[in-house]
Amino acid sequence: MQKKHRVDGISLSIVILNILIALTVIVLIVLIYLYMTGKLEPTDVANMDQQDTPVAQITTTAVTTGEAIEMETEPVTEEEPEETEEFIVTETTEETEPDPDETVVAMENDDYDPEFFADDLFIGDSIYTGLVNYGYFDSDHVFAQIGLNPESARTNSYDGYTSISKAEELQPKRIFIMLGSNGLAYMGNTYMSEQMAMLVRELRAVCPDSYIYVVSIPPVTKVHDSAGQETMVMVNGYNKLLKGMCEDEGVVYLDLCSQLEDSSGYFSATYAEADGMHFLGTAYKHMLSYFQKSIQI
Repeated sequence: MQKKHRVDGISLSIVILNILIALTVIVLIVLIYLYMTGKLEPTDVANMDQQDTPVAQITTTAVTTGEAIEMETEPVTEEEPEETEEFIVTETTEETEPDPDETVVAMENDDYDPEFFADDLFIGDSIYTGLVNYGYFDSDHVFAQIGLNPESARTNSYDGYTSISKAEELQPKRIFIMLGSNGLAYMGNTYMSEQMAMLVRELRAVCPDSYIYVVSIPPVTKVHDSAGQETMVMVNGYNKLLKGMCEDEGVVYLDLCSQLEDSSGYFSATYAEADGMHFLGTAYKHMLSYFQKSIQI
């Protein structure tokens, strides 16, 4: 009988132990469920003494987008938050080397001497046609057509001349080339700059004594830019390639674009026609003044 009671006691203890284990498992399952569903937040006992420690916030400036990005760091102790620093990245480019016989100088005003350009040739698109239409030069010194681009300027004929044959006959003192606005919307900038390089080489071959100037294409107005066909991003990208091409070919690059921009970097209303690309009559005077005052022989 005593042995039976002892066995019954052991069995009862085992049952109680199993019940306790089951309850413990159930409690753990409930706790895990509450934690997983977000109803129970874990307590970090190691950080209990640091509850009053402030959370440091560091703000950095994203230079490329102009937006501030905020992020929280882990709580810090015994260290002050580092001061925010703003880094501005500016692109630097080497200046175009002018012809050894010529020096580029700053422009002071819009005055210019028409006789200065008496022996020169202008090659361009519809923008350059204004040189004749506004009476600045006669057609003998201007090879310009509506829609002309760096490629077609090498092949198209006008009044029996191509730009190359006209230059060869005239043998000008200087050649001012401004082409590319017409190709921005459908010709690649790289391709156009390559075509300009070919045009420069062909002109140099037939006019070895002429000074060749490659002029940046002008800006567009903000309204024209918003239409998306020709934008300032395209203009600036192409002009940058032109400048590099001039350095490679050993000719002078004239940055007319910056001379026509307003404070926001678009074509100034002082010089822009209503279409946002072509010149008012006053823009030609400003352009010629810039050309003359940029060149000293």
